[in-house]
Formats: sequence, structure tokens, C-alpha cells
Amino acid sequence: MNLKMFEEIKIIQQEITAPNTDFSLIHKKSVVDLSVKPKHPPLAISFGFDSQEYKGIKYPLRFGTYGNISMIAGEEKSRKTWLKSLILGCIQGGNSYRYSELIKGHDLEDKYIIDIDSEQDDYDAWMVANRVPQMVGGIDTPKYSDRFISVKLREYSSTERRQYLQWLFLESQYRNKLGVVCLDGYVDFIKNFNDNIESTEFVQELMKYSSISKSHIMGILHLNPNSEKARGHLGTVIGQKCESVLVIKDEGKFSSIKQTRRRGKAIEPFAISVDENWLPIQVNENLNEWL
Repeated sequence: MNLKMFEEIKIIQQEITAPNTDFSLIHKKSVVDLSVKPKHPPLAISFGFDSQEYKGIKYPLRFGTYGNISMIAGEEKSRKTWLKSLILGCIQGGNSYRYSELIKGHDLEDKYIIDIDSEQDDYDAWMVANRVPQMVGGIDTPKYSDRFISVKLREYSSTERRQYLQWLFLESQYRNKLGVVCLDGYVDFIKNFNDNIESTEFVQELMKYSSISKSHIMGILHLNPNSEKARGHLGTVIGQKCESVLVIKDEGKFSSIKQTRRRGKAIEPFAISVDENWLPIQVNENLNEWL
């Protein structure tokens, strides 16, 4: 048995035999009451409407709900962050419909939208974040909101970033009013994306935070080259737990987007590009030859 395997087994044993754990309380809190049907998860982000009516109403198609996690996955330079900006702008309403009439936000009026970047420098972080108020307000009249907060964690370690998330979701002044929290990207919050234990622990933390805070966590992760599989053990684990996964692919002048994992009806494939003002915009493209 090699040292790494021994250490992993030791960690598992410690978790199994965690002291001072009241399993009777865990059992009591975790039993599902089959006599009471829970409410449907409240919608945070939708992409278009169902083509079929239910009692005369076409309901929005679910992308992200409060209490769950999702992922945008793509190869390098596939416009992943542009898609993130488009989503974060459109869910705030205002004039963002000019950039996409597909993407809508729900019940976000009194909630915070927090965009956490772990890669960009000061200039690029500002440029990316400033797309959002420009879409919501206008190129010359950007609408800055106290409810949209951009955070840059480039200079911090993966451990410190994880600790920041714990503070944000469990201790901060925002914790009870979080709406959508975006992590760009997921991989920068762990030391080794091929470590199964670390990846599993991180994804478990995301599910815990989204559940406790009743927020939606959306994140970005690279794909393996020439594949639709997200990178490493982290990609495998987080892909299994997400309610929605969007895969974005560079097609030259535009990027195609399709949903590869979902709960509920599928979102139709669509395309985005970048306009003359360097803002993301949904475009009409025939995607049959690309998807």
C-alpha cells in the first residue's frame, strides 16, 4: 500500500468515526415525511419557455433553482466567461433583454448576486465585471447596483478561497440574502482537481452552502480537450451533482451552447457572440451542423 492510499484511508476512517456526532439527531432531521409534499424548488434562473402549455400557461424552463448548483463547461477560449456575464446581466433585468430574451432571473429583487473571480488581474477583473451594469443600464449609462458584487480572489490560496466561501455563506452579512453566487472557476478552490477526496469534499461543501443559504451556485470549469467531459475528478463529481450543465463550444465567430445535464425539460441549444461594444449577445445561428 503506497503512502497516498494509506493517507486517504486514514481520512475516511476519521470521517466515519467523527467524535461527538449525534446520529439520532441526524436521523430525525433527515427522515423524509412522505405525507407532506415539499414545494417545488423556487426558480432562480430560466432559459426560455416550455413549448407545451399546462392549463393554458407556458412555464419557464428551469436552469437553476435556489438551493442547487450548476456548471458552465468549455475548452479554453470558448467564451465561457462571456456566457457567465450574459447570464449575470440578464437575470438582473433592465435593458439586458437587448442581449438575450431567453435568459431571465426570478425573485432576485432583494437578493445579492455575487461574482467571484479567481484568475483575472485588477484590469481584466474590472472589465469583465463592468459588462454587467452596461447590459442592465446602457453603454453610456451603466446601472451600478449594491446588489451586484464582484470579488477578485486571484492572490489567495485555494485554502483561503475555501475559507472565504465558508465565511460568505455561513457568517457574512450577505448570508441570508444570497441569490446567485458565481465561481469563476471551480478548479481554483482546490489544490488538485484529480484528487477524488478533495474534489468530493469541495462539491459537498457547495451543496451544503447552497442548501443552507437557499442560494444558487453557478460555476465554470474547463473541459478536457476534444471532449465534453469536465476536467479531472472534480469535473466528474461536480457534473454528477449539478442540476444543470451547459457545454459551450467555440465555433469561430460564435459559440454554441447546449445543455448536457438537467432536471426537467431540456433547454434548446443556442449561440452567443460578442458585439461591437465588447458585450456578450445571443445570436441567431443554425446550430444543426455544429451540435
